[in-house]
Amino acid sequence: MLSFAGISLVFVEFIPGHPKRSLNVAKKRIPMFVPGYGKSYALLSGTDGVDTVVIFVHGFGGKPTSTWRNFHGLVDEYAMDYSWWPKSDMYFYAYESLHTPIRRNAELLGGFVDVVLSRSLGDPPADNLKYKNLVFAGHSEGGVIIRRLILDRYEATKTAAQKKTNRKINATVRKDEIERMVKAEPVLSSYLRLFAPACMGTNFSSWAGFLTSWSHLVSALTASSLVRNELLSGSPILKTLQTGTELAHEEFPEVQSLYTRPLFGVPDQIVYSDSYKGEELLWDDGYDHFGVCKPNHAHKRPLEFVKV
Repeated sequence: MLSFAGISLVFVEFIPGHPKRSLNVAKKRIPMFVPGYGKSYALLSGTDGVDTVVIFVHGFGGKPTSTWRNFHGLVDEYAMDYSWWPKSDMYFYAYESLHTPIRRNAELLGGFVDVVLSRSLGDPPADNLKYKNLVFAGHSEGGVIIRRLILDRYEATKTAAQKKTNRKINATVRKDEIERMVKAEPVLSSYLRLFAPACMGTNFSSWAGFLTSWSHLVSALTASSLVRNELLSGSPILKTLQTGTELAHEEFPEVQSLYTRPLFGVPDQIVYSDSYKGEELLWDDGYDHFGVCKPNHAHKRPLEFVKV
């Protein structure tokens, strides 16, 4: 049982299909666990016309509840102001962020996404009725894992397209086939909404100052030198991800998932506030690394940022 905005919610088993949606915009969301994915859960919209799924991915040492605190209730409280939220289902992904390599976590996230996208909506389920929009909302390490998943899917799709086409055919025809298959991959058609992503590295030495008030992160910092090192500025993992993503974007600039406009808090002493070549940075003054992704009544920017 979880409590959002003071309301206790009892989760039921996640099953194919979807409970009947209501025409009322402000209906409470339907909470469900996702079997096989630990503490991951969904808050499904109770309204008709749902066409978007937002998958939230927390960062290093984070949790689906604490990282995205207040998203759970405020999306419905401000439904009249932000009309896209009632049309969106929300999935909060839980994963082991301290010991598991980034490449492996990207694979595991991909499996979770495939499960979510394989669901049919409606009551009864309609096999051909799918989400039209996929949005990734990632924080810190979560942003790195999302971008690694995007690049992995791009490289796998490109390789499959090259094998499918005859090497003797016209290069233009081959490129057109690659482009067609890339565009047909749902993950590559997704929208990225990254809060303080650690894509350019972390400055772990700066964490010492706030550990006095965030003592629960002490164990996180000492738990796994592997993941910490992967997230350091200039690590092979981050350099390969940046180079691969920039080259892919240069080859297929129309693939929206290969480009993002990350939102950074000011000040942020945890990650380097920078991004890939040509990507515009957005700023949220007065909110630090942990506050930038948490909406409240005085801080609605996160609710607006996730908009498709």
